[in-house]
Amino acid sequence: MAHPKLAALAAGLCLFVTMAIAAEEETATPAGYTRTGIFENCIRTQQIRTSRILNKNQILFEMAGGEAWLNEPKNCPGLSKSLALAYDATTGQLCTTTIVTLVDPGSAVATRGGCGLEKFERLERPVAP
Repeated sequence: MAHPKLAALAAGLCLFVTMAIAAEEETATPAGYTRTGIFENCIRTQQIRTSRILNKNQILFEMAGGEAWLNEPKNCPGLSKSLALAYDATTGQLCTTTIVTLVDPGSAVATRGGCGLEKFERLERPVAP
């Protein structure tokens, strides 16, 4: 019979490691890209080819011409990979003042709230040597 304190310690350690790995994944650089530390307040909507919610903290915008921008909205508890984004494109830009709507295309309740965007960080694809 295992010692109850040892079993509780092992369970707690497993939970801590799992939480640490999940937190790291949700702030990590998207696969295939490197962070540049270059930020912009706005990106042009006409150039957006795809937008993908990567996790509960990150949205990736892939642009025509191969550019990519990462946005990490703060206080956006509804952000999830299973959702899509909707936004007003009449201004021709997404900016730090833009609120995006979270849409659940497979649900009777179409919208799941909204999030304010933060600055966009430019991502680059590593060049092969």
